[in-house]
Amino acid sequence: MMARIWPAILLASTAFCAQPARRAVIIDVDGIRRDTFEQVYRDGRLPNFQRVFARALWFDNASTVLPSVTMAAQASIFTGTQPARHGIPGNQWFDRSAGRLIDYMTPGGLVCVYALTLLGGARCSGGLANGHLLAPSIYEAAAQAGLTSAVYFSQYWKGAARAAPPTGAELLGSLAGNPVNWGAFDKQMAGRAVTELKLRGLPSLLTIYFAGTDGLAHKNGIAGQIAYLSGTVDALLGHILDTIESLDRSWRKHTMFVLVSDHGRTDLVANSEDPSLKADLQAALPAGSVIAANGGMGYIYLDQPGLVDLPKLAAALVQDAKLSPAVAAARVRRTEDSPRGGDLVLTLQPGHYFGNTGVGSDHGSVYSGDLNVPLVVARPGGASGHVDDAVSITQVAGTIAGYLGFRMDSADQALPMRRARR
Repeated sequence: MMARIWPAILLASTAFCAQPARRAVIIDVDGIRRDTFEQVYRDGRLPNFQRVFARALWFDNASTVLPSVTMAAQASIFTGTQPARHGIPGNQWFDRSAGRLIDYMTPGGLVCVYALTLLGGARCSGGLANGHLLAPSIYEAAAQAGLTSAVYFSQYWKGAARAAPPTGAELLGSLAGNPVNWGAFDKQMAGRAVTELKLRGLPSLLTIYFAGTDGLAHKNGIAGQIAYLSGTVDALLGHILDTIESLDRSWRKHTMFVLVSDHGRTDLVANSEDPSLKADLQAALPAGSVIAANGGMGYIYLDQPGLVDLPKLAAALVQDAKLSPAVAAARVRRTEDSPRGGDLVLTLQPGHYFGNTGVGSDHGSVYSGDLNVPLVVARPGGASGHVDDAVSITQVAGTIAGYLGFRMDSADQALPMRRARR
């Protein structure tokens, strides 16, 4: 008798003791400062963010990488490495092997970033920036561990089982014209996520990317982000959370949520030097030089760097009468810089940006407004409060890998998840 019922008892016991699979969700909000997000959150205007971050660790000294621009920083989030290792030195860089300036942010560049081969040709296959990565992504590491990932509208999805960049119609419908309809872009992202999650189920790792916070702030300044966060982003997050809950009623017990931004920003003031800065800089450089502008920083690529006294040229640029009001420092590329960076690295003065017209806001500099980002982690059963440690967005990937139970040796160490003050 016992021989017949023992397998049933064992099966019931195993089912009772089995733990649901862990999941992680990355909420990637582009281009928002830590103080801006915290202000809106404290004011109670983000009820859906509060659904997941009411008990969480808030990292009060989280910073992005340099240059503090989207493509370099997003790559750092999803590879867990600095630009020197992942190979994306900025929104612009000069590809010496191809002899051309890479600019991910032009309409043609975005077409390639989002792998729209019908519009951009075969070179866009797989995503332009994905193809430039020199370090493995978190999605590749997860796949090696047998876990699935789904990525919605992020510029990086290499290795994800369910990659969902915007379609040509979605991209052109949102980005065509002036002004760009960022609300439509983010709504399309959330709609795709809801539809596909319902159809295909929940992955182990889910990334949802809100681009509108950055796009709006470039034109309207930091203040414009506040209403957009509360009126658009929070509501869209609510739809996605409702979908997750409909698919997994116990999601709160085994899902880690991470809020992160790629960079901060600074409201612009008019500086007479900035609109002509790139042209003035070009005039001061040897013939054949290429400038890659990244907001408040720049790379200078020389046609024949071996024939130029680089330290002398760097000093001359800082002392140049036309350039000195805007240029804070110029130096020779170091070993800790990206190998794809320029022969010289240029840092602008506070408040100065390439092409600045004094309208809206910008980023890319070495200063605190552009570097400080929100980083919040809610782990089931984990500690809550505020962490004073200086941390980086490069630690997000290792933190998620540790929670989901796979190795990512290439990534920076995980965030300190136990030391917190109330």
